[in-house]
Amino acid sequence: MKLFLGILELIIVAWVSLALLRFFLQKGGLHISHPLAQLCAQVTDFLVKPARKIIKPIRGWDMAIIALTFFVLLVWQTAVVIFFLIKGLPFSGWTALYLVGNALLLWTKALAYALIICLIIQMVLSFSNPYNPLMMAVNRILKPLTRPFSFLRIGQVDFSGSLIFIALWLWVSVVVPYGQYLLKIA
Repeated sequence: MKLFLGILELIIVAWVSLALLRFFLQKGGLHISHPLAQLCAQVTDFLVKPARKIIKPIRGWDMAIIALTFFVLLVWQTAVVIFFLIKGLPFSGWTALYLVGNALLLWTKALAYALIICLIIQMVLSFSNPYNPLMMAVNRILKPLTRPFSFLRIGQVDFSGSLIFIALWLWVSVVVPYGQYLLKIA
């Protein structure tokens, strides 16, 4: 059963990552006619469109996507907790902390995956097609993150994205699992 829950969580985190990628691409100014923007929209529209009726944008930020992605992970964690409560796990105050904390950790994990996708797109397009509209949108997304590390540019090669990639990967592979471990033993 743990394998099934793990696979289901992987699918949910992948969906949330695509929804967050959609958010970033919108903020980056990528036109909706771009194939990647269309893919993200097609995969996420069934929940994003109803959420937009409830949650309005704030200063051009599509807050419906942000709120929806966290809500989806919160519902997922609630379902997992209910499953384990049915199996005999006792309910305590820590259960609620676990539920919200793990949803938050999974949300930051999905956010990191969305940014990693942006970094990979930037790396590939910088060599193959640097004037692609997708490249311009991704540069707008990543500029606030890479700007503090611009001193890592050597000639035409900019290593600031590599540092961000390493930090995001450490977050996903070390910090999030450790946080989940701490929540389980609390």
